[in-house]
Amino acid sequence: MTDTVLVLAWLVFAHLVADFVLQNDWIALNKAQGGRKGAEALAAHGLHVGLCLLPAVFAFGLPGLVYLVVVVASHVLVDRWKVQATRRAERAALETARRMLAGAGEAPPSGLGSAWTAWPGMLFLADQALHLVIAIVGWLVLLEGVALQPVFVDAVNLVLRAWDRATVHAAVLGGIVLASLFLVNTRAAYYFVLAMVSPRELPADAELGTAVTAATPLRPATSVPSGAQARIGAAIGALERLLIVALVLVGAEVAVGFVIVAKTLARFRQLEDRGFTEYFLLGTFASVSVALLSALVARAALGTLP
Repeated sequence: MTDTVLVLAWLVFAHLVADFVLQNDWIALNKAQGGRKGAEALAAHGLHVGLCLLPAVFAFGLPGLVYLVVVVASHVLVDRWKVQATRRAERAALETARRMLAGAGEAPPSGLGSAWTAWPGMLFLADQALHLVIAIVGWLVLLEGVALQPVFVDAVNLVLRAWDRATVHAAVLGGIVLASLFLVNTRAAYYFVLAMVSPRELPADAELGTAVTAATPLRPATSVPSGAQARIGAAIGALERLLIVALVLVGAEVAVGFVIVAKTLARFRQLEDRGFTEYFLLGTFASVSVALLSALVARAALGTLP
């Protein structure tokens, strides 16, 4: 028999490893391209997803192999859809900003740029949700109730020998949940927040009527941190999220408010700049939301342990 909570935790962890550990910059950048290079990048990413799901094949045999193929194929298709949808959303935002600029004579002031849009961040969330839903539903349809392969059971028994199974179960589940929390609040949250707060401003020649596309170089928004300052801010954000997770896991949710207040006070003088305020509030809300939600889900999973 398989433990449902442990299986779900493993599926989430396998997805996080494939998407945020094995997927390198070359894959992330080139899978957005068409042609051979884009296909190669998507294929490489699909291979990583398959590698992370190999235990399902060892444990369930042919049904596990069917599950692996279904998840890998759907993962590649969802990634392709997300890339194309993001490009369309950014192109639409740029065109809207250009029309506003042409009609009003100047772009409305914004610290994140006149062409900023929330769609890249929302599509990032939709992409992640679709991957997890497909993996979990696929498990329920294809593998729920399927007997484990005798060879797999014998191998597990050989490794565990006389160890207490309840203790091993608790250790494995706890380790997977904590490792998943770390990946979510360092890697995944970083890309989500980046998608939300990246400035998108019309290029200088947009005023001359030049056609604007999603590939057009954008002007940076001066009130948004960049370079070393941005990297330091990202590190602070990761530590902030991990601290919030720890507080929620130990039942000290009230202290989360003090963390946010302390961060706000440290930036108090900069909040006089409207552009920085927009960047700060949006980034903070996105970051804290990921930390709180992931910590609550993890606490529920760990709460199933005796």
